[in-house]
Amino acid sequence: MASFTGITAAHANDILGQSVVSGAINGSGHLILTRQNGSTIDAGDFTAIVSGILNTQVNAALAAALPAAIAGTVVNVGNVSGVLDLTPALNIDNALNAMVKVTMTGNVTLDVADLPAAPRTNTQFVLRLQQDATGGRTFTLTGFKKSMGLIPITTTANAIDLVVFLYDGTNWLVGLMGVDFK
Repeated sequence: MASFTGITAAHANDILGQSVVSGAINGSGHLILTRQNGSTIDAGDFTAIVSGILNTQVNAALAAALPAAIAGTVVNVGNVSGVLDLTPALNIDNALNAMVKVTMTGNVTLDVADLPAAPRTNTQFVLRLQQDATGGRTFTLTGFKKSMGLIPITTTANAIDLVVFLYDGTNWLVGLMGVDFK
C-alpha cells in the first residue's frame, strides 16, 4: 500500500473541491458536471457525443450481423443450355436478394439440389431468364413448389422473364415475378 506525505488539509480540500459529484443535461444538450465545491464544468454537447458513439457501435453491429449481400448482388451466369447449376454462382452469403442473369441458348432445367445448401429461412432471389435471338427455349424446374404447379415463360426471341425463389424454411417456393419485359 502506498503512503502519502506532505498533503495538508487545505490541499486535500482543494483536491476534493475538484471532484465531480453530479451531472445533468441542460436545455442545449450539454453535459454540465457539478464539482463538490458547487462550481460547474460544461463538458460539451452530450447528444453529439452519445450519437457519435452509438452510430459507430450500431454501424459495427449491423456490419457484423448482416451479410454484405443484404442489398443484393447481381450474378451473371451467362449462356446456358441444359442443366443450370447455381451452386458455383450462389452461396449462402450472396443468395439473399440476388439477381441471377441467364441467357438461354437451349432448353434449361433447374433442380432444387443445384441451389445453395442449408439456406436461411426467407432467403429470396430472382432469376432473370432471357431468351437468345432464336427464342423458343423452355425452362423446367424439379423439386420446387411452383405457383399453380407450373412456370410458363415467354418463348419469344430476346424475351426477358423474372422468376422469384423464396425459401420458407422447408421448401423453395417459385413464382413468376413478371414476363416479357421490353
